[in-house]
Amino acid sequence: MEDPADSGGGTAVSTGPSMLVTEIRCPAGARPLRLLEWKVKPGSLVNVDSVLALCAPIPVEKEAGSEPREQSNRLPEKKVKSDRAGVVRELCCQLGQVISPGAVLARIEECSHPIVMKGLCAECGQDLTQLQNKNGKQQVPISTATVSMVHSVPELMVSSEQAEQLGREDQQRLHCNRKLVLMVDLDQTLIHTTEQHCQRMSNKGIFHFQLGRGEPMLHTRLRPHCKDFLEKIAKLYELHVFTFGSRLYAHTIAGFLDPEKKLFSHRILSRDECIDPFSKTGI
Repeated sequence: MEDPADSGGGTAVSTGPSMLVTEIRCPAGARPLRLLEWKVKPGSLVNVDSVLALCAPIPVEKEAGSEPREQSNRLPEKKVKSDRAGVVRELCCQLGQVISPGAVLARIEECSHPIVMKGLCAECGQDLTQLQNKNGKQQVPISTATVSMVHSVPELMVSSEQAEQLGREDQQRLHCNRKLVLMVDLDQTLIHTTEQHCQRMSNKGIFHFQLGRGEPMLHTRLRPHCKDFLEKIAKLYELHVFTFGSRLYAHTIAGFLDPEKKLFSHRILSRDECIDPFSKTGI
C-alpha cells in the first residue's frame, strides 16, 4: 500500500528569495508507523509521488473484554510518498522509530521551477501541466519562471533571477566584444513584402513563398545591396531582427537574408514575442 506524505499541516519556512523548505509529515488520521527503510537521503532529488520511506503500520492492540479489532498478523508495508518536488534537506526519524500521525518525517526544499520548457521543469523534471494531488484537484505549482529569454523558443521560460544573470552575462559578452546591439527592422526597411504579384515583375531578388497550406502567396524583395550591408554592419554590431509579422514569417525572411545563420543566429523578434502572455497586449 502507498500513502502520500502529509505536508498540508506542515510548516513552510522561507530561507531565501526562491527557497522554501517544507516539513513532510506522516499522514494524519492514520495509525502509527514503524520506519523500516529510507528510500532517500539528504540531497536526494524527489518528485511528486517519489517514495520517501518504507514503513510498517503498528497493529491495534486487543482490548480487555472485547474481540480483537484486528489480527495480530503483520500488516502490509506502506510506501510513504512525497506530495511535492524538491531536494531532501533533512531526515527527521531513525530506522525502527515509531512515527505517530502528523509527526515530521523529513524536510524538503521545494523546487522553485526556475527554468521551464514546454511545461516541464528543467531542474526537477516535474510536469507542471499535470501536477495533481491524490484527490485529482489541480495544484498550483510554485514556479518562478516568468521570463522568456529566447525569442525563437518562447516555450522556454526562466525566473527573474536567471534572467538577470543571463542579462549580466550578455552585457559582459558585448563589452568584451566591444559591440552594441543593433535592432534591425525588416519590413519597409530591408525588405518589401506584398501579396500582389505583377507578371511583368522581374524575379531577380524576389522570393515567393507561403507560410502554410491555404495561406496567400507572398512576394518579398530585398533592397539593393542588402546582404552586403548586413555583412559589413555585423562586424560592428550584434544584430537583432525585428518584425511585426508572425514568428514563422520572421524566421522565413531571416532565412533569405542569412541562410547560414551567421548574422542573426536566434536573435529574431516577432510580434508573437511582443505580446504579454498575461495581459495579451502588445509592448
